[in-house]
Amino acid sequence: MAGRNEAALAAAMQAMAQTVENITQGAGNAQFRDLEQFQSNKPPTYEGGILDPVAVQKWVKAIEKIFRTMGCSDAQKVTFGTHMLEGEAEAWWDNSRQRLETAGTGITWAVFRDEFLEMYFPKDIRSAKEVEFLELK
Repeated sequence: MAGRNEAALAAAMQAMAQTVENITQGAGNAQFRDLEQFQSNKPPTYEGGILDPVAVQKWVKAIEKIFRTMGCSDAQKVTFGTHMLEGEAEAWWDNSRQRLETAGTGITWAVFRDEFLEMYFPKDIRSAKEVEFLELK
């Protein structure tokens, strides 16, 4: 009798393990499909380097336009947006992400965007650009 129960229990556990694996793979496949869809919109990359406020604004606007079109969740925005960082900007984000996580800060798109703009389009430059714009009016 004990042998049958053990065999039935082993079969049930195997079936449960297979179900969990299928669910996990399905979620992974959905994430991959979403990333593929995001990339099919040809999002620009950002490499950092020389401070170029116009390039920074264009990058953020282009990325956010794709987010709106796709109806991305906040988690997807962070994942997809930071996926488009390369070179110095990618290294900067790796360090910033670790600092934020260590501080216990939840990383949302708004948090990323604030950090990104502070690094690549600091407030003093933004203020100067606003003054220039107002003087042109």
